[in-house]
Amino acid sequence: MAYFPMFVNIENKRVYVIGGGSVAERKAKALMDFGADVTVIAEKIKGKFDCAVIEDKYRDEYIADAFMVIAATDDRAVNKSISQYCRKNGIYVNTADSRSESTFTFGAIMRDENIVIGVSTSGENPSLAKKLRDDIRREYDGNKNRNEKK
Repeated sequence: MAYFPMFVNIENKRVYVIGGGSVAERKAKALMDFGADVTVIAEKIKGKFDCAVIEDKYRDEYIADAFMVIAATDDRAVNKSISQYCRKNGIYVNTADSRSESTFTFGAIMRDENIVIGVSTSGENPSLAKKLRDDIRREYDGNKNRNEKK
């Protein structure tokens, strides 16, 4: 099933990223780029995070006030538990290792100031989404450069 494309203002919204590796790092950065109030929770921090970090085992009470949660641990059971808690409590959740347990997916994002283009394959083919985003970026940059020279 295809996901409905929706652009949401996440500025100052409480967003938790559960996991301390490269996937969590990439998703936390993307969220912070849009002004989210991001906190990373992980037993072991492997990535470099420029946000609040709680170095501890995940517990449901950590995310009780969340607007959105990203479950990006390397533990399938923990990610599933996070998804179940979020769904039960009406919190948007993206489970990095299970599209079916997510209420939204991350598309491939292209941003230039207030222009934001998201490309999604509804989680089916992320590499295709990235390729399409890169194609759009090249076309956009080419048109932008041509217009600036006029």
